[in-house]
Amino acid sequence: MGHPGSQMWTWTLCVLLSWMSVGQVLARPTDPVRYPLCVCVSFCVYRQYMVAVPAVLEAGAETKFCVSLLQPNETLVMTVTLISQEKNTTLLKQASSEEFHTCTHFKAPLVQNERVQKFEVEVQGNTFYSKEIRKVMFKVYQPVTFIQTDKPIYLPGQTIHFRVITLDTKLRPASRLVSDANNNRIGQWLNETSDAKILQLSYSLNSEASEGFYQVVVSFGEQKLHHSFKVEKYVLPKFDVKINATDELSIEAEEIKAEICISRPQEKRIQISYVIGKLSFIHIPKIYNKGENVAGQVSVLRNPLNAATKRTTE
Repeated sequence: MGHPGSQMWTWTLCVLLSWMSVGQVLARPTDPVRYPLCVCVSFCVYRQYMVAVPAVLEAGAETKFCVSLLQPNETLVMTVTLISQEKNTTLLKQASSEEFHTCTHFKAPLVQNERVQKFEVEVQGNTFYSKEIRKVMFKVYQPVTFIQTDKPIYLPGQTIHFRVITLDTKLRPASRLVSDANNNRIGQWLNETSDAKILQLSYSLNSEASEGFYQVVVSFGEQKLHHSFKVEKYVLPKFDVKINATDELSIEAEEIKAEICISRPQEKRIQISYVIGKLSFIHIPKIYNKGENVAGQVSVLRNPLNAATKRTTE
């Protein structure tokens, strides 16, 4: 609500300055003629107030509005009222002869779907009166719910772990169930709540559970949310990885070349060649005897991510 009240009273002050002549005979012909002089001075006094409230409010939630009263020159009574078809609710009534700024909390009424009500602000004094009415909407916000299982595919006999989180001002009771591939209800939880707003549940599948897609269903009233997962007798893929590299390295070598072979049973073999980077030996003795082992350190400078790689498939 912008500036709902800005009243102005204007007073006009007239000052009359006149010069009276004693008599025309006493005046010399050369004297200037004096006329009455009237000076009007106007000044204004403003009395302003402002009320700020959201245009759309969540039904049943705690909310607030803020009011300001500016430049009062008398005691004014400000009354804020919420008007509906059923009743009128006074949200604020405050009398003051001084400026003030305050915010008031109130609980929005519970409505079905959407409802428009009137927000009335009335300011009254001995010489001042103003009333402004604005419309506000109370709206029901549906909670947003997410369901997540710990993995997308399960074997028969495994345990399904899943979490449900509802993003709302507060977590409301809900009904949760699990149905199998034939849409048969195999598990159910009623009116589950969680102070942490994350609900974790689990369900153990039968060892003879049929393969197919299953569903976790979360219902809020007439609304339902579904999350699917798959039950399948699968085998994790196996890979054989071999790394071929030279056993001996030269001190002056600037690059190390390694060959990686990845093979999967009954599938093609993948061979990858990659240049690791520049090689240098550090902290080695300057003098050593022939035939003795030399101790030192190897420093490897890796190639950047865009280094060239060679990949072949057999």
